Amino acid sequence: MKSYDIDTLYQKYKSLNKRQRVRLLSRLQAQGIAIVRIQPYAYSEASGIKHLFFYFEGSREAVPYFLLESSVWQAVQRELMEEE
Repeated sequence: MKSYDIDTLYQKYKSLNKRQRVRLLSRLQAQGIAIVRIQPYAYSEASGIKHLFFYFEGSREAVPYFLLESSVWQAVQRELMEEE
């Protein structure tokens, strides 16, 4: 599977409308990945640094993209880049 840099994934997620974001979450949940929200974040003091934070069912803590299990991160990348 092709791996994408965080800037590409951040921009792709930001470009999705609400319906597309809901569909993305639904597809991930159908694979058994309990993500309920994805939050894109760019630091105002360092605009080149971008992150995606993930919220999972039953947890209030955000998980940054770089701490996701490899299989979850790969699924997120695949589904996000296939979303149109």
